[in-house]
Amino acid sequence: MPARVVRVDRGAVTVEAEWGTAPASVAGRLHRDGIAGPPAVGDWVGLDRVGEAAVVRVILPRAGALARRRPGAPDLEQVAAANVDLVLVVEGLDRGPNPRRIERAAALAWDAGASPVVVLTKRDLCQDLETAFARAREGAPFAEVVAVSAAGDEGVGDLDALLGSGRTAVLLGPSGAGKSTLANRLLGEARFAVAAVRESDRRGRHTTTRRELVRLPSGACLIDTPGVRELGLWLDPGAVEAVFPEIEAAAEGCRFGDCRHEGEPGCAVAAAVACGELDPARLASFQRLRREAENLQLRRDASRRHELRARERAFGKMAREVLQRKNNR
Repeated sequence: MPARVVRVDRGAVTVEAEWGTAPASVAGRLHRDGIAGPPAVGDWVGLDRVGEAAVVRVILPRAGALARRRPGAPDLEQVAAANVDLVLVVEGLDRGPNPRRIERAAALAWDAGASPVVVLTKRDLCQDLETAFARAREGAPFAEVVAVSAAGDEGVGDLDALLGSGRTAVLLGPSGAGKSTLANRLLGEARFAVAAVRESDRRGRHTTTRRELVRLPSGACLIDTPGVRELGLWLDPGAVEAVFPEIEAAAEGCRFGDCRHEGEPGCAVAAAVACGELDPARLASFQRLRREAENLQLRRDASRRHELRARERAFGKMAREVLQRKNNR
């Protein structure tokens, strides 16, 4: 029967089905399947139910997945949330926004098939909201930007309007940015734990320790994720281009179709930077993210080749053993 994964905590999953919400075990073959992997929050799954016990047997095809490099294992993928429509990129106005971090989060959103929305929290602590909006749009020029104050309800209505019934959004941002406080405000109850930030550097502790999907009064679904210490990209190089449309537009005038905008003759992007039409910081970020994505792709391809060779060796060994047993009969 169909169900949706609403919580993942150290490998244990909780599902919501027509008959209610309950913990479920995961079939071992899902853990061994390098393509599907274990279920993520937001996944639609097929499960068997025997009495009160539920077992996840299959992960249904994803409409998209927000993924990052697994901490400590740069060649492995970690799916933070599946089947997401909106990625709420949360930046606290007590110490931000950070355009470079927004660029990385927006790249992850586009690669997941979702739309990024920059949410500037702690609006009541900002003295120059216009400058804050400008810095946020520097990281995501074509994304919606909303400034909210969960304590005073300012701007929360604008965010509510984006979270329509049936849509799934995920909160993404560093610790101390106010994700849990915002989630509580949207939910209408103190569901998620919050903690004060340090006065020395305005950083907070990671109060969210598990990924969890909750239903909002609007009918939307919201996924809260643990704070991100290292937002490691896990995407294809082509997804980076979606975050820098102004660079791609200028690149249409380059002399060479495969121009990388790194000093090639006839580069229209370099010319646009020289005459002030393009921000050099944006070009530097584009080149940095593209190199990171390309290097990751090379490592992933190498890992796939090693895995394929290992499977071929294992199959060859099995075939030889079968042939040897047949000859010994």
